[in-house]
Amino acid sequence: MSARQIGPFILDKQIGVGGMGIVYSALYPKTNKKVAIKVLAPGLISDAKLLKRFEREIEILRRLDHPNIVKYFGGGTDGDQRWYAMEYIDGGSLLDVLKQRTRLSWEQTVHVGRQVSGALEHAHNAGIIHRDLKPANLFLSKKGRLKLGDFGIARDTEATALTAAGKTVGTYAYMAPEQIQAGFPITGKTDLYALGCLLYEVVVGETPFQSDNPMDMLMQHLNDDPYNVCEKVPDCPIWLDRLIERLLAKSPDDRPYDALAVHTELGEIRNKVTAGGGAPIADNVVGKPVSRKSDRNDKSPPKKKKKKKKKKKEDVPVHEQTWFLATCLVTLIAATIWLLQPPGEDSYRDSWQELMSVTESEQQEDVEYARREAAEKADEYLKTFPGGEFDDEAREVLDSIQPLILETPLKRLAARDAEIKPVFKAQCAEAVKREDEEGLKYVINWSNTSEPASKRVLAVNPLPAMQRWKTLMATGRAMESPDDETRWLTILCENHHAHFRQMLIESPDAYKYLSERMETAEELFAKDETAEAKKIWNYTANEFKGVQSHLFTWFYHYARNRSNETRYPIPTKEQIEETPPSQAPEPAATPSS
Repeated sequence: MSARQIGPFILDKQIGVGGMGIVYSALYPKTNKKVAIKVLAPGLISDAKLLKRFEREIEILRRLDHPNIVKYFGGGTDGDQRWYAMEYIDGGSLLDVLKQRTRLSWEQTVHVGRQVSGALEHAHNAGIIHRDLKPANLFLSKKGRLKLGDFGIARDTEATALTAAGKTVGTYAYMAPEQIQAGFPITGKTDLYALGCLLYEVVVGETPFQSDNPMDMLMQHLNDDPYNVCEKVPDCPIWLDRLIERLLAKSPDDRPYDALAVHTELGEIRNKVTAGGGAPIADNVVGKPVSRKSDRNDKSPPKKKKKKKKKKKEDVPVHEQTWFLATCLVTLIAATIWLLQPPGEDSYRDSWQELMSVTESEQQEDVEYARREAAEKADEYLKTFPGGEFDDEAREVLDSIQPLILETPLKRLAARDAEIKPVFKAQCAEAVKREDEEGLKYVINWSNTSEPASKRVLAVNPLPAMQRWKTLMATGRAMESPDDETRWLTILCENHHAHFRQMLIESPDAYKYLSERMETAEELFAKDETAEAKKIWNYTANEFKGVQSHLFTWFYHYARNRSNETRYPIPTKEQIEETPPSQAPEPAATPSS
């Protein structure tokens, strides 16, 4: 039976189903890229209201472009089916993780919170309120990044509401009080309440309110306070406890100002604990009642700001006068129109520069994510503005990051027995594999900063691997009109070589490794394998010429003499320590017999 096709995509299997649609995994044949396809359920395309809601979901995703939000790729109508394609996320959901592990550490909770609040900030700035934030709607890539998805009941604050008046939407365990009671405004702070429920669940292992009865759970959201986080998780920093408590405030006015404020505060919590050497534990939560329930007969709505009485015209301050407010409104409309325009060259450049400025002071995964996003912005810029003003800078960004991104897939290729093409890529994969087999540990340096000397320890001799990387570097550079991947693989070779060269220069075992390598060359020379021996001597002489080190100066002179076939013994430690470099024998001008 032939594979089912929708639009340009080949459908694979059903991976999800919801109230409006069915989600399939699919393949885009032109690039072999795997995507997810959401199809409006059969028969629903004739329902004008549901079709409009489906179209609204498409429009919402089209407007969002953030590393922590599922990407939209396009959509269409195929016969009587309406569909759209989006990013395929291959690591399950946060709900799957919690089912397996029950709860995460407070550090992981902070990391989850920063990713989700970043996604919410972007959505809220675009006028989108998600309204159904929960673990099942947070998808996890195999690289560990969370992606917010399922905007099926999201609200566009600039569009007409499609939910019937007075109808409650959302998931009971995460619903804000104003979401439950009809007539109260739904804002970005509604999502912040759900974020509070989510963070509580992630760090504690259960949602703030528990009940098998939906109505009882809704009433708890309206009237009850949950346990303090620190009651449930004693090692949780008090700052995180207090943030979650504010996120769960009944009144939107008592919650943090916006998602950006939450993102910033979560970062500060991590920094406070790191700076203080530990997480302060609350000393006033033990012994509190299980919950602080209020009178459930009190059905008062969430608090709202009191309206001020109007003053006489002459008493109204400038910032409250009609002309001033009108001017602000015009400015706001103009700014909104400007923001909705496609980003210009400066916008792209500002984005990748900001992402590249994330330093080693951040968590390593934050630096990696920032670098990857910078590469995406630079790549998108080059495609959008060919020959643009910042073309060279964009290529420099890609050349600094793509070789790091290639590391992991190259290792996976090396672990397989399948044929790798082109040849140069296969050679690089083999070099990575041999490096691992020899016991050398190369760590990807996303921050582009030097590791502490205590971490730069060589357990084995790196010189054979270094010579292989040098040969590959020469191969890559010699290619005519290399494509981008070949250039990045060449830079990857340079990165490996430079990493172990510096480690060798700093190593207390440098004499041991150099003398071992020279002994190997002498053994090859004695077996009449002169060409191989000379490769070692030439590499050593060329690579360490000019290194400001007594030890390396001696081995440079030795290797130069031996590459000219001048008889000369391997320097001893005593010889190096007792004789200044100025007295080391100069290389012979011509080979001697």
